[in-house]
Amino acid sequence: MHKSILEKIEEYAEHILRERLPLHNTYHNLTHTKDVVQSCIEIGIGEKLTPDEMEMVQIAAWFHDMGYIENPEGHEEISAMYASNFLNEENYPEDRIEKIIGSILATKSPQNPKTKIEQVLCDSDLNHIGRDNFFIRNECFRKEKEFYRKRKLNDTEWISYTIDFIIRHQFRTFYAINIFEETRGKNIKELQQKLDLTLIQSK
Repeated sequence: MHKSILEKIEEYAEHILRERLPLHNTYHNLTHTKDVVQSCIEIGIGEKLTPDEMEMVQIAAWFHDMGYIENPEGHEEISAMYASNFLNEENYPEDRIEKIIGSILATKSPQNPKTKIEQVLCDSDLNHIGRDNFFIRNECFRKEKEFYRKRKLNDTEWISYTIDFIIRHQFRTFYAINIFEETRGKNIKELQQKLDLTLIQSK
């Protein structure tokens, strides 16, 4: 029985991310990639994507952070290159490859998604902002950021950065707005309380 394109990509992505991602990638890793794929399925169903759109957004999700195996800077362009090379080898339709590449590039911060699948991928990429596991995932992100910055970030610095990032972020799909916005607001409120406490303690 022939493997589907999604099965081939899942197998390829899992292998390359396990084998080549640095251990200091405590956030941008296989766990995050799988989470984004699952979120794409959830949001994609909520947004009533067509079967072709569902396939494309899942492909984009599997590849979207693959560039981290080479360089965190400009990883979106590297990820898009990996996707393009793999899909061309599989004779995947050129017009769909362009949409997948566009979706991967749209995840670059600050996000600016235009098409529906770009919006679904971008919302999925940062879905943890509106989830109850936000603080666990954010601590993983902090460790990774400290490694790449080559210095520790104090609590005031990190919490301030996080609040600014979350406030500036916008979910784009109706599904994500309806499902994630309330918890996003709660997470911002809790962060602000943590910041206030940290500032009091530092006096």
